[in-house]
Amino acid sequence: MPRTPQRRNGRKKFEKLLDNLEQLLQFREASEITLAGLSQTAGVPTASVYHFFPSRSAALAALTQRYFSAPPSAEQFIPAGKTWLRWQDLFSQFLDRLLSQFSHNIPMQKLKLGPTPCWATRELLVEYNRALANLLYRHMQEHFILPSSHSWRERFLMAITIVDSFWSLSFSRDHQITEQANQESKRAALAYLRLYLGETLTRRLEAQALS
Repeated sequence: MPRTPQRRNGRKKFEKLLDNLEQLLQFREASEITLAGLSQTAGVPTASVYHFFPSRSAALAALTQRYFSAPPSAEQFIPAGKTWLRWQDLFSQFLDRLLSQFSHNIPMQKLKLGPTPCWATRELLVEYNRALANLLYRHMQEHFILPSSHSWRERFLMAITIVDSFWSLSFSRDHQITEQANQESKRAALAYLRLYLGETLTRRLEAQALS
């Protein structure tokens, strides 16, 4: 893992290195970036680079933290005040907003969908997906009556992981997430969730009206 600085000057230098690493990832693969090259691009002494980042993987993990350590907010993924008739529509909208979050950010795509440089980066991405699954669960529960189960967060995490696998394949093959891959990812994830949710769910508003 990277060594996060505590002093102001150190934090400023640390962020400058991440800014430059982000720029390098715009045009290079992660495997092509070296700490010496990062030092030269950022104009930061090599000794300082190695102090913060003992390895290239540590530098990439730090940039992954910048992108994915903050918990996802509901406003990012669920339109406020919208009424959902079908759980499939809520899930589809959620995926569309997730895709738009990083569809134009090449470094973010490379870190999330490209080869994982180290276990620390992988753990960060899994935790981010877990936070997404928790957010999706809360909103599904808010709008629909879910069947009794203690495993919904894991089910939604699995669905998001299925989507990730399709997106990763498309990114590695086409250097982008194609619309075909996006639609295939939705179909696969929806098919998985139908095994547990069924085709229709009772809307919570309807259940409250009947009671």
